[in-house]
Amino acid sequence: MDWDKFTFDYRLDLTASALLRQVITIEAYKEAALNLVLPPEWRIQLDRLNRVRAVYGTTALEGNPLSEAEVSHQMDVLDQVGGIRPSKNLTKEQSQIRNAGIAQTWVRKRFSPGSPPVSCEDLLEMHRMVTEHSDTHNNVPGKWRTFSVVVGTPEMGGVHRGAPHERLRDLMDEYIQFVNHPRLAETHPVIRALLSHFFLVTVHPFGDGNGRVSRLVEAGILFQQGYNVHGFYGLSNYFYRHEKGYNVRLQECRERQPFDVTSFVHFGIEGFAAELKGINNFIKTKLNRVVYRAMLIRAFNTRVASYRRLLNQREYNLLDFLLTETEPIDPFSENPSRQLKFSDLHEAQYVKSAYKDVTDRTFTRELDRLGALGFISVKRDEAGKDRILELDFEAIGQY
Repeated sequence: MDWDKFTFDYRLDLTASALLRQVITIEAYKEAALNLVLPPEWRIQLDRLNRVRAVYGTTALEGNPLSEAEVSHQMDVLDQVGGIRPSKNLTKEQSQIRNAGIAQTWVRKRFSPGSPPVSCEDLLEMHRMVTEHSDTHNNVPGKWRTFSVVVGTPEMGGVHRGAPHERLRDLMDEYIQFVNHPRLAETHPVIRALLSHFFLVTVHPFGDGNGRVSRLVEAGILFQQGYNVHGFYGLSNYFYRHEKGYNVRLQECRERQPFDVTSFVHFGIEGFAAELKGINNFIKTKLNRVVYRAMLIRAFNTRVASYRRLLNQREYNLLDFLLTETEPIDPFSENPSRQLKFSDLHEAQYVKSAYKDVTDRTFTRELDRLGALGFISVKRDEAGKDRILELDFEAIGQY
C-alpha cells in the first residue's frame, strides 16, 4: 500500500444481502438475550467463560502457546490477587495472559455505557497494560514505535508495511478523529467497532501488541454501545478459531486504496452473530435443564394407576443422572444435550449401583420405556453396533 496516498477512507458495500441479514440476526440475538433476567450464578458463569475465551483468543492470535485451561488458571490467580500486575518470576507467556486480563478489566470500566469516546491516551494505556513485563523486544510499553515495521507472511495473506514512524503521532490523532467522527458514530456499532479495529491494526502504531490493542478497542466500543449482553467479550475467540480467514481478510482489504473493507466487516459481523448465538445457546441450555428437572418432578408425582406412577423411582433417578451427564462440554454448543453411548452408560458406576439388584433386561427395558415416553431420544450409531441416546427436551411440552 502507498502511505503517501493514505487516508481514513473506505468503501463498504452495505447493500450485500448477506451482510444485512447478519446485522438483523445480531439485533435479534441481542434482544432475545437481553429480554431474559438471568440468575446471578448464570451471569457470573457466562461472564467468566467469555472473559477467559477473549483472553485466550487474543493472546493465541499473537502466538501464545498456553492452553485455555492454563489461561483460566492464570485468570483465577489474577482474581485472587485483586488484579495486581504480573510478578517478575512469571514467564513471558504467563505475563501476557495476566496483562490481557488486567487490560480487559480496565477497558470494561473505562468504556462503560455513556463514557467519553476513545482517546490517544486510552490507546497508549491499553498498550502499556498488554505489553508491560512481557513484550520488550523492539517495543516500549505505552509508546508509539520509533522504527519501520513489516508484518505478515504470504501464508497469512501477504506482507504489510506499517505506517512510517515519523507520521505516527499525526496519524493517530487522525485515527481518533475518524473513530469518533459523527459519520462513523451513525453506523451500526458492530461495523464501527470493526472499522476501528481494521484501521488501528493497519496503521500498526506500536512495536508489538497492535492486534491485542485493536481487539480491545473493538471490544470497548461494543461494550460502550450495549452490545456485550450479560457480560464482557469481543471477537477475539472467533478470530482465533478462524485465524487464517482473519489474517487473509485484513490483508486483502488493504490491496486497494481507498480500502474496500466489505469482506473484513462481513467476516466480523458473521463472527459477532455467531458469538451472540452462542450466548443464546448457553441461556437456552440452562433454561431447558431447569424446566426439564421441574418436569421430571411432575412426571414422578403423576399417577397412571392407583399403584403406579408415570415414572418409578429408578427411572426418575436415572433421568436425573442423565440430566447431569449429558450437559454439553462446550457451554455455547447449539446442541443442548451431549450424546451418550448405551455401552458407556451401561458401564457407568451410577448405573451399576442403581441396578445392582435387578437384571440387565430391567435396565434395558426401563431405558426403552423412557425412549417410548419421549423423555430421551435413542438411535443407532453409524455402524449399527451401539445405541446413542440423549435427553429429549420436547418432553417438557408433553408432561
